[in-house]
Amino acid sequence: MNETRSGEHVSAQIGKMGTIDNLNDANFALADGQCFNIKNDGTTPVKLSVQLAGMNDGDFIETQFDCGWNPEIVKTVKQTSLSGINLKWGF
Repeated sequence: MNETRSGEHVSAQIGKMGTIDNLNDANFALADGQCFNIKNDGTTPVKLSVQLAGMNDGDFIETQFDCGWNPEIVKTVKQTSLSGINLKWGF
């Protein structure tokens, strides 16, 4: 396992994966607080507000997630009104 410059553990390989859902009703974070990467399984890029691994709680940035796996290490995905998005989490 490697670490980023901010000390977050990362791996180039995804060993666990699941669906990011219910974003119309609530923020998404893993129950155990584990950070994750995002896979956009849709057909077009999507802009999301996310809290990156090294950010303070409550701070979010907006960034574009292209189709496929994205390099950002995410702690929380902010609730959105976007519909028809197909996102997966993995680490």
